[in-house]
Amino acid sequence: MSTAATEPTPVEIPAGALQPFWKRALAFGAGLGIAIGERHLDVAIVRARPAGATLLATATIEDFRTRPAAEWGAEIQKLVTAAGESRLAATVLLPRSEVIVRTVNLPGVPAKDIANAIELQIDTLHPWGDTDIVWGWSLAGSKGDVMVGLARKELLDSFETLFGEAGIPIAAATFSAAVIHAALRIWSTPPASLLLFARDENGRTEVYGESEARAAFSAGFPMPSERAIALARAELRVGPDTPARPLNGALPVGLLHENEGSSDHALACAAAIAGSAPRAAAFANLLPLERRASHDRMQYLLPAVLAALVVIAIVMVFVVFPAIEQRRYRDDLDRAARQVEPAALRAQAAEKKIADARIKIAALDDIRRRPQADLDILNELTRLLQPPVWTSSIEIYTDSVVVSGEADQAAPLLKVLDSSPLFQNSEFALSVTRNGQTEVFRIKTMRRGRAGRTTP
Repeated sequence: MSTAATEPTPVEIPAGALQPFWKRALAFGAGLGIAIGERHLDVAIVRARPAGATLLATATIEDFRTRPAAEWGAEIQKLVTAAGESRLAATVLLPRSEVIVRTVNLPGVPAKDIANAIELQIDTLHPWGDTDIVWGWSLAGSKGDVMVGLARKELLDSFETLFGEAGIPIAAATFSAAVIHAALRIWSTPPASLLLFARDENGRTEVYGESEARAAFSAGFPMPSERAIALARAELRVGPDTPARPLNGALPVGLLHENEGSSDHALACAAAIAGSAPRAAAFANLLPLERRASHDRMQYLLPAVLAALVVIAIVMVFVVFPAIEQRRYRDDLDRAARQVEPAALRAQAAEKKIADARIKIAALDDIRRRPQADLDILNELTRLLQPPVWTSSIEIYTDSVVVSGEADQAAPLLKVLDSSPLFQNSEFALSVTRNGQTEVFRIKTMRRGRAGRTTP
């Protein structure tokens, strides 16, 4: 294992618009980044604070594929301990050649539905056919662009098993474009157009860029940097005046090498930065949620306290003070209501008296109208029930009339009454009985136009 000095190297964040304080306050933690190469592992440890990032240590684990996993795993744990950290869960970068990176445009899709939207078209984003894959996504711009990384599940499982044998817990398995995009946005905002590059141990050039035309671009080229950068400029649709910078010079942390060498740990540092502050800048994670490791650290106590104070302040400003004002307002209303209560009671009493008077007036009007209607009923019965029919009693109600008396034949009287414009639905109230040569009847007939009224 070749290592660099582990003396903390705080550096100034590159010039640019600072992120809001609340977002920078979330950058609190430590990250272990591991970039997987063809033969070696690049390792970096970064400590993040709201004021900036500090590079604690870098190392190269050589020939990790041919060595026992426990051996190089112990070297990494020793590096972590020497950096003053305890057990850290790693952010692992899968080999760029094994990951397909796509940019998908999903305008208007809410964040909670993005995963489902990607799932519907996932088979069109990779060439592996029916092979099981894993994928993850992260936002890549403000216009609905989403960065999607895809890898074969078999590859992820093999590395997960390998790191498990080495005793290195994995918090995230991701790809370079995702962590670069996240690392550039934790403390400040990057320019509208940028072009970054790095070379791996085999001399391949990996390019990452952003522009107005492409929210994010990532590709690896088996060619010299100049040719790779020219192709990237064409993809990004930027002119030759857009500078191409080494990745190690653009990250918000001081790297140990600022040249274009093949082992500058730039990708490992980007992974460590993103892993140290995942709450400040989320990035795509291909590892299933239930298999992600984490580490509890006392250093999260301070942001927790600060967050609690912020919450208390928010509660006081938006809950307690408004509640006090509302209580005071209710007291003022109650006081005013008590002042006008006597007048309101008098008004209610007056309204009740008026309502009672209206009811009485309506009753008197009804009584006034009834005598003429009742006389019309008697005149009509006199016309209909002629001798030898005679009545012993006539009971006139609001909606009906009950006639009692005797007749030679009582049954025809029902039809006679119904033929009148004043009566309808005539029927015998009691069974007809005979009294010598006559029949005793009691008929109830309804008054036309009075249906639904109650008989007194």
